[in-house]
Amino acid sequence: MMNQCYLPVHSSIKELNQAYGNEIAKVQFFHNKVEQHIDQLLGQTYVLPEVLQAFSEFSAALAALLNPDIPFQAGQVREKDMTNKFDIYDKYFEVNRVNEMTFGQFIQQYLDTCAELVNEFQYTSMSRGEIAYILKGWEAANLILLGGQSSTERHFPELKIIEAAPKDNSQRALYRWKLAHHGFAIFMIFSGHCFEKAIDILENGGSDEELADWLDKGAHLFRATTSCMEFGNSFTATVYKTVIRPDMSRANEEANLPNGFSGTQNYEYVQWRKLKVKLLNTIKAKQENLSESVMEKVELFRTYYLEDMHIHSIIAGRMVGIEKSLLQAGISAKKGKPMKVTAGDMLRMMAGMRDKETAFIMGK
Repeated sequence: MMNQCYLPVHSSIKELNQAYGNEIAKVQFFHNKVEQHIDQLLGQTYVLPEVLQAFSEFSAALAALLNPDIPFQAGQVREKDMTNKFDIYDKYFEVNRVNEMTFGQFIQQYLDTCAELVNEFQYTSMSRGEIAYILKGWEAANLILLGGQSSTERHFPELKIIEAAPKDNSQRALYRWKLAHHGFAIFMIFSGHCFEKAIDILENGGSDEELADWLDKGAHLFRATTSCMEFGNSFTATVYKTVIRPDMSRANEEANLPNGFSGTQNYEYVQWRKLKVKLLNTIKAKQENLSESVMEKVELFRTYYLEDMHIHSIIAGRMVGIEKSLLQAGISAKKGKPMKVTAGDMLRMMAGMRDKETAFIMGK
């Protein structure tokens, strides 16, 4: 059965209440393991048995951090309004919104999602390069959570690995698809937090070093969302066409959405996009006064931002070929005539728009 995902109502780190149990100690322990595996998995020649063994050990270490039953107070978990497009999307991907969520609750959800991803990595077709971006995203997220908190080193003994993934092939594909969106959402929340911090420094002043660091973290956390989509599509085109797509179509029809599922119904992405627009506009206005070190990090984000859409277009081509997306199919049905562009075409066009949006960074 798919684990539920609990996220703050407004998709923001700053709305979390300062309440902890032993979660910070868990984050420190996890961070040490992430650093160890960045060295182990990325710093060696690729030897498959050793990599699989490393992930098995990683999973066993994380098993001690899991808490499938996160405690919530009465009324904390918000009821869904099924006339709201974001709630419709959340229901399908098994996401719940939590009022006055504490740092402890959010950290526990973060760790649970991380552990599930680690458990499943070794069984997917993901490249080590894509896993590397997720590890770098976790490194950035851990540093954000640990910042300003006094944490004593604590060892958590290895436990039996909790296998959450279904054994049935079709159900496992759906599990990966939804778990990928949980990881995507958490990385988006962290990336948006970094952009907020960067905007504040740009508008109100601060050190170049601090600004560059927030931009670097925000870029890596965003790139990890792309890797989550690679994880979520780690199955064949046949499985996508016969399992995932029909399942989303069914949910779409039940919700009576005018068009198919799209990123405009993903609350985390919509909130992040607002911050991204504000960040780029602020950088554009102040570009002449920004240091080379800061602009290097802006260029890093631009690279990942463009790469993200190109990777999505490759995934679309891999999964649906010359077919249309669910969103395109919904628009075509409304207009009474078919759209001629494919899902991949649409994403490549969007990549071109991103190129224009960020051209100023390169002095174009």
